[in-house]
Amino acid sequence: MLLTFWGLPHRVVRRARLAPPATSRLAQAGAAAGLPVSGVVGVRMALESGSGRTAMPVRSALLGTALAVALAVTTVTFGSSLQTLVTHPPLYGWNWSYMLSQVGSGGGNVPPQAFALLARDPDVAAYTGVSYQEADIDGQNIPFLFGQTHAKISPAMLSGHAVDKKNQIVLGAATMAQLHKRLGDTVTVSYGSAKDAPIYVPPTKLVIVGTATFPAVGFASIVSDHTSMGTGAFVSTATLPAKFQQAMESPDPTLNGPNLALVRLRAGISPSVGSKDPQRIARAANRAFAVVPNGGGAGDTIAVVGVQRPAEIVDYRTIGVTPILLVSGLALGAVTALALTLTASVRRRRRDLALLKTLGFTQRQLAAAVSWQASVAAVVGIVVGVPLGIVLGRWLWVLFARLIYAVPEPTVPVLWVALIALGAVVLANVVAAVPARSAARAYGPHAPG
Repeated sequence: MLLTFWGLPHRVVRRARLAPPATSRLAQAGAAAGLPVSGVVGVRMALESGSGRTAMPVRSALLGTALAVALAVTTVTFGSSLQTLVTHPPLYGWNWSYMLSQVGSGGGNVPPQAFALLARDPDVAAYTGVSYQEADIDGQNIPFLFGQTHAKISPAMLSGHAVDKKNQIVLGAATMAQLHKRLGDTVTVSYGSAKDAPIYVPPTKLVIVGTATFPAVGFASIVSDHTSMGTGAFVSTATLPAKFQQAMESPDPTLNGPNLALVRLRAGISPSVGSKDPQRIARAANRAFAVVPNGGGAGDTIAVVGVQRPAEIVDYRTIGVTPILLVSGLALGAVTALALTLTASVRRRRRDLALLKTLGFTQRQLAAAVSWQASVAAVVGIVVGVPLGIVLGRWLWVLFARLIYAVPEPTVPVLWVALIALGAVVLANVVAAVPARSAARAYGPHAPG
């Protein structure tokens, strides 16, 4: 029967001039569960620092392993959330499938004929019309979207609620910070001056009811700036005075309508199927422009516009494999640190290992004890580091998303986290191979007793 020196009578341990280490509950539990004697020794070597010349900074080694795992999980969680952002347009304000836009020289509108076709299209789940323009809020020029109250499609909300009354306004988070306002505050919206009447919106008090991530829509030929993520404002078209709206209308109904039609397809509609109807609707709208009397629709064209990515999202797409490189660097550092720790442990505990050999340990058991030590260190790192890394990664992503005014939706890459956990155990045993072999050679059957 093989014994460890921790199981010897006290007088034998004293004779060997070894101080008995503190008992590890995990080691006791492992022994009670039938863990191999090399496993019990490895658990104690991983969790008990010892004393005197054999003492090891066990806590520091375990903390370092846990931090390495936590940082790796944090990095892949952040990277996964970034990938989710750049591949999910609703998170940066584009929460519809496509839009119809008037691209004529005058800026123009989407005609009523297009909306009539959208209403009959079975593939369309929802649609709404919006117009873009610039107006002043508290004296500052801001890009606006004008739409319906209770619109079926509206900018992605970050806080508060969408516009459901004509005396309400939703702002981009950056715009609200620029105005030094908070939810529930009142702002004054105006457009033009009294001399421009009826193309004039007198100072109008509106209540801030929400913040939103705005889409990148609008054209520089019409407005000097367009809405984009944190920048912009959304109000009801009903906010505009009746005389203003009448002055903006054309005698021919085909030339009336919003600047854009935002369209969301039903779930499950494939891109190949969903791309046919928009083009058909655009062609029908263009035919309607062609028959406007006196050439009133000349030069007006409806185009089908796909996702418009703001500059920030375009830049983030170039990051590519950076998170993977960071994880690889962290893993290399963790492996190096664990290898150094195991090598130092074998050297410092050479007397303990020699005593184990004297008590009957074989070369295989000595090597197995070192492998168990590495595996336990990795498991502790996984148990502590994985949940810590997930929490930290999600927190950092939410903080980052708020800084860029995107919808904060962190994602946890379960497969990557599982691979990190498995890799930690595998790499721990790989780096343990050299010190384990060293221990087996130095304190195996051929070593002096």
